[in-house]
Amino acid sequence: MSASKAEQSDSTPQQSTQKSFAAYPTRKESSDHVTHILWDHRDQVILVVLTLLTLFTRLYQIGKHPKIYWDEVYMAKFGAQYINGTFYHDVHSVAGKLLIGLSEYVSGHNGSFTYKSGAEYPPHINYVFQRSSMAVIGSLIVPFAYRTCRFLGFGRATATMGASFVLLDNALCVLSRFILLDPILFCFIAMALMGYAGFSTHRHQAFSAVWWRWLAFTGLSLGLAISTKWIGAFVVTLVGLCTIEELAILYSDRKTSALTQIKHWIARVVCLICIPLLVYLISFQIHFALLRSRGTGDYKMPSQFQSLQRNNVVSRQPHNVAIGSQITIRSHMPGFGLIYANETNRFPDNANELVAAGMPGKQANNWWEIVSGAATNGNDTPSVRFIADGDILLLRHVGTKRYLRTGNAKPHNQGWDRRVVAAGNITAPSAWDFWRVRIVDD
Repeated sequence: MSASKAEQSDSTPQQSTQKSFAAYPTRKESSDHVTHILWDHRDQVILVVLTLLTLFTRLYQIGKHPKIYWDEVYMAKFGAQYINGTFYHDVHSVAGKLLIGLSEYVSGHNGSFTYKSGAEYPPHINYVFQRSSMAVIGSLIVPFAYRTCRFLGFGRATATMGASFVLLDNALCVLSRFILLDPILFCFIAMALMGYAGFSTHRHQAFSAVWWRWLAFTGLSLGLAISTKWIGAFVVTLVGLCTIEELAILYSDRKTSALTQIKHWIARVVCLICIPLLVYLISFQIHFALLRSRGTGDYKMPSQFQSLQRNNVVSRQPHNVAIGSQITIRSHMPGFGLIYANETNRFPDNANELVAAGMPGKQANNWWEIVSGAATNGNDTPSVRFIADGDILLLRHVGTKRYLRTGNAKPHNQGWDRRVVAAGNITAPSAWDFWRVRIVDD
């Protein structure tokens, strides 16, 4: 195809015989497609102009409002905890918060500021730099959108219009101006879409350097997206469905040998599964390496993990638990937290029984005292006795002086298992208050 024909692609729609985003083009289709998206200095000029306009819309007067808005109170605080090393627990993945922490570290933050919603940033916090870092990351979505459109076969005018829609999107503009995970997530999602579009453009050059480069770039972007927020799984699903379609097309092609198909499968497993998984694991490895001190989120972690933290309580406790010790009790089921009781939460069908349930977070109502279940003489000299496998114990709640009790009653609103409550008193324990200890390897 001549250069003059390629020039007409901006104004004259071309007939494309491609059946789908993931379909393999024929040799003639490949030649036409690559010529159609020929990249030259005009694309570079358009890309620079779009990027500058995007930076202007995201950075203009970004430091005008010095207050902590919306989720900045959480994300900026999490970033600061990477600097002071205090452990926290959050529902989102960690790669985006690591980048926020990096921007705070570069800005000179020492991690000592306590973020509170609506409060003003103090003079020593360079919040303008931190917000600008997020704005620059969010601005990359626009050039990525332009490049993606060009890879998909759109002309320069159409690709510019598509990128302009992203540029002028008010929601994207606003979200990019705060210390949030959203601009980072959108950037990595846009990277993944651009990467797969670039890979699709060069799929006729199977196993070439450019083919491997775009496939590996796609896997890296997918890993970064899902390592920022689990919502990134949607772009992983999209790329996965397209990959399944193209592998199905390869399987139906009788001209493709079995060895070649195996190579295609291996390439996609390595780049689209192993690389994202490796990125996800590395991000958490960095996360745990930086957060080495005891913090607000350590109660959700196992005792073995807590014992490895600096300033932890677990390592200062005796290894063996003795009669009379005050302990916290964690359910063996994940997500239930520490067992608590108080005088306020009672069962609707029995006001004499206090609810004993799992509660996320540490509080005074989590403490229970170990009482020996053996008959004792009040004149016996008290001595330290450690509990052993098979011992019979009572667990007395420190705050309410009630015993941890079970019975034949079913849990409220459930027809299975047995109800566990805090009931009775010090002088009148019930037969249902006695528990047998079973020590097992963790």
